[in-house]
Amino acid sequence: MPADVPMSTTPDALYYAGTLLRLVRALDQQLRAATGPDPLTTTELGVLGQIDRGVDLPSLLARTLRLDPARVTHVADRLVARGYIVREVDPRDRRCWRLHLTALGRQRLEEGRADVRAAMEALLAGLTDEERAGLLRGLEGVRRLVASD
Repeated sequence: MPADVPMSTTPDALYYAGTLLRLVRALDQQLRAATGPDPLTTTELGVLGQIDRGVDLPSLLARTLRLDPARVTHVADRLVARGYIVREVDPRDRRCWRLHLTALGRQRLEEGRADVRAAMEALLAGLTDEERAGLLRGLEGVRRLVASD
């Protein structure tokens, strides 16, 4: 049992949810510290990654990433301003905007993926091989479950 959990209590769902949130926040902090003058958050990298996979409608990005549509709009605005994505009117439905990576955005996404790998390695360096394998198996299961909603 972790040292910060009293022996008389069993960790509950809130404890584990908080642990996951702290891991994501620590990852964001590592990324900001390690990536110089133009850091990307995990949310921004997630948006770039989904656009790279062909998810190009802001409403679909919001559903896929489980984000508020207004937040996706703000993230997209920042990414457009930085030259990483462009908005184009859908020729079949002029009410819709499609998002596309620029060459700079594709390059920054690849750099961001490498930054995330390095940050995760640093964050998880203290785990044993068994703990790391268990975490990765568990995360794959969680990913499968939340992807099927």
